[in-house]
Amino acid sequence: MEKRIRIGLIDDEPLALSRLEGFIAGIPGYEVVFMETDPISGLHKALREMCDVLITDIQMGQINGLLICEQMEEIGMPVIICSAHEEYALQSIEVSVSGYLVKPVKILTLKQTLEKVTKRMDGYLQRKKDAQKQFLLVEDPDRFGLTRVFFSDVHYIEQRDNYTHFITTKGEIVQRSTLSFVESSINYPNLIRIHRSFLVNVEMVEKVMAKEVILENGVTIPIGPNYKDRFLDTFLIRVSR
Repeated sequence: MEKRIRIGLIDDEPLALSRLEGFIAGIPGYEVVFMETDPISGLHKALREMCDVLITDIQMGQINGLLICEQMEEIGMPVIICSAHEEYALQSIEVSVSGYLVKPVKILTLKQTLEKVTKRMDGYLQRKKDAQKQFLLVEDPDRFGLTRVFFSDVHYIEQRDNYTHFITTKGEIVQRSTLSFVESSINYPNLIRIHRSFLVNVEMVEKVMAKEVILENGVTIPIGPNYKDRFLDTFLIRVSR
């Protein structure tokens, strides 16, 4: 039996969800595994990778669909926007959506969009496989060796001059590199840029203040004004899971 692609649906309009579910039921190779009118609940299910492809509205009361797209981009999951507002199409490109459906959706357009996304699924599945490797090999600048740093052990990562410092539950590890390079090498949504010189593990955050965070180990990290909104949005989503 051919494995079907699992679809998650988020829309605060029940009728829109029912219409999509009915259309998808008539397209071979796909199945709806969850429907949510609560976007926060739907986002949590998607973050737990309960689906292979997510279809979401944009204008919803609790959270904007474009923020959901950003969260899905972090884990590499394909997202299709389904909205009555065509003017969001340009913004959706900026967050790398895989498709854009305009309500009322036609079954042929939906089918074509799903088929296009399916052709890209191999890339997503490879990224998903890579994401299962929850560690980074860090070069030791003095000993010419490699240390395996598990992301879940990291409290924060700091850039000082030409060196990146990994502060972990097991101690400090230093690598000669830039923070941007390290950030691009990490596929772990809980490590978030909070300042031009810092990444923090949201699981290690004990308290959030107006201009800084305090970690479980007592260290205070500044929040850069350019990173504050994105950090707070992501932090609130993560801690509510």
